[in-house]
Amino acid sequence: SIPLYIELLCRGRACPARSIAANARQSIVGAAYMPPRPAPAKRRIFVCAPGRKLHLFYYLLSIYYLQHSWYDIPNPNIYHKKERSILTTNEKIAALRAAAKAAGADGVLIMTSDPHCSEYLPGYYNALPWFSGFIGENSTLVVTQDRSALWCDGRFYVQADKQLAGSEIECMHAGSAGVPTVAEYLGSHFADGQTLLLDGSCVPATIAKEYIDALAKKGAALKSQDVASPIWDATGERPALPDTPCELLTPAQTGATAADRIAMVRAELQKAGATALAVTGLDCVGWLLNLRARDLPCTPLAVAYALVTMDACTLFIAPGRLSDADAATLAESGVTLRGYEEIIDAVHALPADEVFLVDEKATNYALYEALTAHKTVAGADPIFALKGIKNETELKNLRECHIRDGVAVVRFQMDLEKALAEGKQLTEIDIDTILQKRRAEMPGYFEDSFSTIAAYGANAAMMHYHAEGDVNSVIEPRGFLLVDNGGQYDCGTTDITRTYPVGPLTDNERRYYTWVLQSHIDMARAVFLDYCTGFALDTFARGPVWAHKVNYRCGTGHGVGFISGVHEGPQSLRPNNPVIFKPGMTITDEPGIYETDEVGIRIENELECIDLGENQYGHWLGFAPLTLVPISTEPVLVDELSRDQINWLNDYHAHVYEMLSPRLNEDEKVWLKEKCAAIGR
Repeated sequence: SIPLYIELLCRGRACPARSIAANARQSIVGAAYMPPRPAPAKRRIFVCAPGRKLHLFYYLLSIYYLQHSWYDIPNPNIYHKKERSILTTNEKIAALRAAAKAAGADGVLIMTSDPHCSEYLPGYYNALPWFSGFIGENSTLVVTQDRSALWCDGRFYVQADKQLAGSEIECMHAGSAGVPTVAEYLGSHFADGQTLLLDGSCVPATIAKEYIDALAKKGAALKSQDVASPIWDATGERPALPDTPCELLTPAQTGATAADRIAMVRAELQKAGATALAVTGLDCVGWLLNLRARDLPCTPLAVAYALVTMDACTLFIAPGRLSDADAATLAESGVTLRGYEEIIDAVHALPADEVFLVDEKATNYALYEALTAHKTVAGADPIFALKGIKNETELKNLRECHIRDGVAVVRFQMDLEKALAEGKQLTEIDIDTILQKRRAEMPGYFEDSFSTIAAYGANAAMMHYHAEGDVNSVIEPRGFLLVDNGGQYDCGTTDITRTYPVGPLTDNERRYYTWVLQSHIDMARAVFLDYCTGFALDTFARGPVWAHKVNYRCGTGHGVGFISGVHEGPQSLRPNNPVIFKPGMTITDEPGIYETDEVGIRIENELECIDLGENQYGHWLGFAPLTLVPISTEPVLVDELSRDQINWLNDYHAHVYEMLSPRLNEDEKVWLKEKCAAIGR
């Protein structure tokens, strides 16, 4: 039954607070006059009218809320996934406080994470947006008995400030001067004898250990206990754990069988001096076994684990999700099946001399405790590096994928220009709809690779802005429209951003666009030695914007999976990435300029790292573009481009026309020829 405090909140939307309090007190007091009901031993239950059972936990919450007038807090009108919650953000924070207090603790921490340390989460595990109202990624919420704070990275500063406005939550701009880290904050706000709660199954071990150390310095402790789920479950607003049908990709798509890849992993384990690996990342499980599903939004992966030893491989997944034929295919590769929840039991059942390779960053704290009961070797999951380099079959399929995607985006841009020329009113959501329609026409397309960012004007200053509900601007005949989206196809995954001029531009907008284009080109035409890391390469792109004392608070690019997550490593272009680039890696090139309340500009292509040969100075690498879509040249201040930059842009557009024109009709070819026309001084 629905706990009383939730029931009262629902009533509170329709009746005065004083009546709610009276009804609540009457319900609780009335329990004394009702016939006693038998209860299991060691399980205290209170009965509230009309005949509903109320556990001690919810009874304490009800008393706490009645004493603190929590139902009078204004609703900040924060939306999540287009649905308004029955509770305000402040009410949810109050519920977390009361839950911690009832559990004998002093605070709660929630991360945007799940048991698999995923970036994009199944709705079932995505608790932080529900409790806070902030729907960005890579964030952490801390709730103590007298305050609350949320950390977000530079991509989301503007968005978080807006989405947390009206709530009690303090927005922490992680990485900014004077802003404490989460660990520093815990050290400052927890005292001797106090306890912080978190769900150990949804926090990476490396982060949990960092917080344990920070708290221990003050005599405080961390306890793994999930108090958030009961609150969320009680509202009926929590999504179910995903259970979509699974399928196996073929070797014609991936270039390898599950047996091939299991053998690759075992070879890496031997190099590391280990004999076993618990594969936790959903993208890693998917790569290892060619397994795909639709459990995550825009990411075709299955909620599952795998366990690899030197003589066995087990897939842990809910029963019935694989067809008999696919189960038989896996069996041919030596893979057995067990239930999803059995992973920790299976780890405990292995011989004591089994040596696990443990990646603390990719292993949840609860599983980590089970693994460390055995001998362990610390190191990265080797699958990250293995899948980061695409084989020839995958690269061939990716090139085809980008041709299809390029055709779709070209047709989308033609539709956009026609609608604007006819004076039709378009909103940001309309842009998403038009783009999805064009992608859906492409063979092999089955979903977007992430939620479309269609951001007009100043909205684009929020790097990961997403229009929905009442947040949906009309496209005016001036300024820029930024569109960032990608597709999932049966031959690959795409990610592209274009910033379109939709009318007259200011001098500033033209300057910013030109600087971003210079940054994009300098990254794309980089030539470098084979010892260069993502850290070293990131500066190729930043030079043109740094020259004007401008910066973007994010990386320049990220790896992209193969029919998998649009954000995949281990390679990336960012100041802290130590991974050395190798041929076969794919990376996005997406510098930008984001001026709050003014404009946001980003130009993004996917690139393939290629071998440029060897000479007396070493082994040289470079990039070739995978994305095949014209870059708008109307806003460009051509005189600011170097001759090399102009040549790269003209060569790129010639390549785009060559690759796409065979798939276009005559009208589309004429349009594309114009968009790909060479520029010059």
